[in-house]
Amino acid sequence: MDKCRLSIIIPVYNVEEYLDRCLSSILDQDFSSYEVILVDDGSTDSSPLICDRYSATDPRFRTLHKPNGGVSSARNAGLGLAKGEYIMFLDSDDALLPYALVDMMDVVAGEDMVVAGYAAFMGGVPVKAVRPRATHSYKSTDYPRFFQENIRRNCEMLDAPWAKLFRRKIIGDTRFNESLSYAEDKLFVFAVMSKCSSIKTVAGDVYAYYMRPGSLGSDTSSDKHLQQLYVFLPLYAEVLERIVERCPNTPKVTSLYRRDLIGRYICRMLNVYLTRRTKMLSCENVSFLYEMMSADSGLGMFSLRAGQVFNLLLYKIGKPRFTVAVYKFTALVSSIFRRKK
Repeated sequence: MDKCRLSIIIPVYNVEEYLDRCLSSILDQDFSSYEVILVDDGSTDSSPLICDRYSATDPRFRTLHKPNGGVSSARNAGLGLAKGEYIMFLDSDDALLPYALVDMMDVVAGEDMVVAGYAAFMGGVPVKAVRPRATHSYKSTDYPRFFQENIRRNCEMLDAPWAKLFRRKIIGDTRFNESLSYAEDKLFVFAVMSKCSSIKTVAGDVYAYYMRPGSLGSDTSSDKHLQQLYVFLPLYAEVLERIVERCPNTPKVTSLYRRDLIGRYICRMLNVYLTRRTKMLSCENVSFLYEMMSADSGLGMFSLRAGQVFNLLLYKIGKPRFTVAVYKFTALVSSIFRRKK
C-alpha cells in the first residue's frame, strides 16, 4: 500500500444491521490510500465480529476493542491511532457515496480542512441534500469569506464531523468533549475551524446520512437534554469568540452568537420552561441563561423570530424569580391542555 494519506475513523456500537453497508461503501471507492480505524465501543451484538472479519481480510482495516465510553471516547481513541495526513469521520450506520474519496482527496492541495456535501435519507428515501454552493479554496485573507458563503440555517453544513476532511496536524490536541452526548460534534468542528488557515469546499455530495428516530438530538425537551445544553453553551460561546476574532467583520460570523447560540439553543430551553414542568427550572438556571444573553448587547425585543417575543420580554424585565414564577404557571396551563387533548 502507498503511504497512507487518509485515516477513516469509525466508532462502532451495536450496529450489526448497518455495519456491512458502511464498510462496503469504503471498499467500493476508487481511492485506495487509506486506513480504516474501527473502534468497537463495547458492542454487545455481532458488531465486534464484523469488525474483526474486515480487519482479518484487508490490512488497511484495524480494529480496536474498548469498554463502552460513548461516541466521543471512541473517536478520540481513533485519533490517537491515526497515521494519515488527513482524518475523516464516518458513522457506522451511514455510508460513503460512490467516488467520495476521489472527489475529496483529488482536489485537496494542502488545505487544513475540506467541506463537502451530504445526502440525508429517511427510511431509505432521500429527503434533502446539503452541500457547498461551489468548489473553492479559501486561503489566507480569503478565509472569512468561507464562513460568509457557507454558514446556513442552523449551521447544518458545519455542525457534524462527517462529509469533511481534517488535516491531522491542524487537529493537533483538539479532541471531542467526552462529557457531552449532544453537540459534541459541533464543538469539535468549530474548534478545528478556529485554527484553520485554509479550507476547501467541494460542491457535491460525498456522504449518505441515514436519519433514525430516537437519538438524544431529537429529544429536545428532556431534562437530560437541558443538562447537556448547560454544559455546551459556555464551551460553544468560547469557540465562537475565537472565530469572531479571526473574522471580525464577517456578518454571518458576528451574528452566530445571537442567531445560533441564543436563537437556537437558549430559546429552545426557554420554550421548554414555558411549556413543560421540569425540575431544571430554577432561578440559578434562568440567571445563567440571562447572563449569556446579556453578552449580546444588541439583543432587543424583536431581534429573533416573532415566537420568541414573550421570552425576550421576560428577559428584558430582568427578574429571574419572576420569570420562574411565570414559567411555572404557563407550564402548568400547558400540561392541563395536553391532558384534555
